[in-house]
Amino acid sequence: MSWLDNIGQEDHYESLPEIHIEGEDAETEWKKQRLGMITGSNFGKLVKTAGKNGFKLSESKTANDLIYKIAWERLLKEGNISNGLGRLNVSSQSMNHGNDYEGPAILKYQEIKGVEVQYFQKFVQHDDFIGGTPDAYVGDEGLVEVKCPWNGGNHLQSLLEGTIYNPDHLYQIQGYLWITGRKWCDYVTYDPDLIETLQINIIRVDRDEEIIDGISEVMEAVKEKIKTIINNEKLK
Repeated sequence: MSWLDNIGQEDHYESLPEIHIEGEDAETEWKKQRLGMITGSNFGKLVKTAGKNGFKLSESKTANDLIYKIAWERLLKEGNISNGLGRLNVSSQSMNHGNDYEGPAILKYQEIKGVEVQYFQKFVQHDDFIGGTPDAYVGDEGLVEVKCPWNGGNHLQSLLEGTIYNPDHLYQIQGYLWITGRKWCDYVTYDPDLIETLQINIIRVDRDEEIIDGISEVMEAVKEKIKTIINNEKLK
């Protein structure tokens, strides 16, 4: 067994009734597939609106740090770094909260919408650098993206204003529509601590080709930056 095969071996993933979740081996493979990739959850950190000029690669420290992190992961995957596996599994109180309640949110969405939801952890690879894992699928055209924010005010904002409380999520959603070829996504926020009638909010987001084209252009710039980093002579 190679060191790469050890990724995710100690993680635990609990299944939920009436929801299909792939097993531990599949989750381990999922983590391998994501290693060194520009994933959908990061699109919003990299894409910045540029007024009438459309979209451009963000010049923020967050974006720059992310690009170097992805480059580091690619070196790790290629065997150029001998250690560091423990640093791949990152968790926090807010992340754990989201993971714990994503399944119940999907169940409630399924009940409200009266549709069958395909809920499993599947990495969709667009190319050698880009991919993502939508939370769930509906029929042949729809996706579901679930957010269970630790800050309950975020859910409240989406509920009362009918808006996506974090602009990064819009790029994530459009990015998922891009790599899956689907037409719409239901953006779900869920707060289990509110009374039942206020726990879930659903916003339909249709595919937007202008945003998708912008994401695609920025991702090409990101790929070039990553290639430049990993091909630096100092790393040979």
